[in-house]
Amino acid sequence: MSNRLLNGTDFMQMAILGAAVLERNAERINALNVFPVPDGDTGTNMNLTMKSGANELQGRPSVSLGKAAEALSKGLLMGARGNSGVILSQLFRGFSRSVAGMEEAGPVQFAAALQLGVDTAYKSVVKPVEGTILTVAREAAKHAVHIARRTPDVETLMNEVLAKAQETLLRTPDMLPVLKQVGVVDSGGQGLVCIYEGFVQFLSGAAGADYALPPASAA
Repeated sequence: MSNRLLNGTDFMQMAILGAAVLERNAERINALNVFPVPDGDTGTNMNLTMKSGANELQGRPSVSLGKAAEALSKGLLMGARGNSGVILSQLFRGFSRSVAGMEEAGPVQFAAALQLGVDTAYKSVVKPVEGTILTVAREAAKHAVHIARRTPDVETLMNEVLAKAQETLLRTPDMLPVLKQVGVVDSGGQGLVCIYEGFVQFLSGAAGADYALPPASAA
């Protein structure tokens, strides 16, 4: 992506690649899953949720960022699995509401959308727990809002978002004792970092040509 502004076509490719990176790491994320219960399905749930969103987006492509974000949000909400999937769907539900009606967005608008996503996700959880995907998303969005006005484009901003998310993820064991006891980072936070890695890969051109997910399976 060479433009300073992000449109719906760019966003679709970001989401598709984010889903692909998440899928490749789903089993590794499952192995980290010790909170709230050690049932080893966070990676699977986030993968199914994100794939549902990306497939909905592929079926409703739009150059409008607002319409593309709405399609992703709808797909995520329809396919949300488990706590992590529900939180992921709420993050992008808030994002979609923030960019509704926009054809494209720059760093300031993109950062604001990430922040509204966080606000929406926190409101959807009765008792938010720190050291989870919520914390990783919050700290990354907060950093984005702080630096957005002096950031030249969404690619640069997203690189900063990813770096902050990775940094926060590494601190999750210090926030949630059960993670430290087992010696792992938060599984949901790791899943979000994978999605953000896919976003950055597309924006930086590291992904090469347009990427497409295989058709959704009956499962």
